[in-house]
Amino acid sequence: MSDSSSSSKCCGSQSYAFAHLLLRLWVGMRLFMAGIDKFRWGNGSTTTFGLENYSKKTEPLAKLMSDNSFLPEAACKGFAAVIGYLLIPVGIWVALGICTEFGLLAAGLVFLMLGFGLASLPDDTEVVTNIGLSVLIVAAALVTSKAKTFSLDGFLASKKKAE
Repeated sequence: MSDSSSSSKCCGSQSYAFAHLLLRLWVGMRLFMAGIDKFRWGNGSTTTFGLENYSKKTEPLAKLMSDNSFLPEAACKGFAAVIGYLLIPVGIWVALGICTEFGLLAAGLVFLMLGFGLASLPDDTEVVTNIGLSVLIVAAALVTSKAKTFSLDGFLASKKKAE
């Protein structure tokens, strides 16, 4: 008969910290890359990134959202105008682990905003598969946030304890 405590010796007390780090980095990367994608135009060797691409990409989506939902066009345009600019800093915020719990809450709310936007499009299957899973990952990161050793918060807290 094996001792159940011996199975946790591999990672010791750091397993929740490692889990939290991986979850937080995934959420941060996903948000950051989704934000960067809003500034991308083209494919392959013709791909460009720039501010001028943002409106080329988001304005048709805003129109599609308003045409296929109860939302007024002005609200959809407002949503499209800010979402890319929210994704990038929130992604960085979460990845670094600054005010970890509040950052993860902000990330979850941004994913809910994306989900609302996707749900207003004609083909909303991505809401469940992509956004729903992302919200669950954010929730898991929040559940493990007490073990934020590998975050800026955790680093500063351990430095303060050492003093």
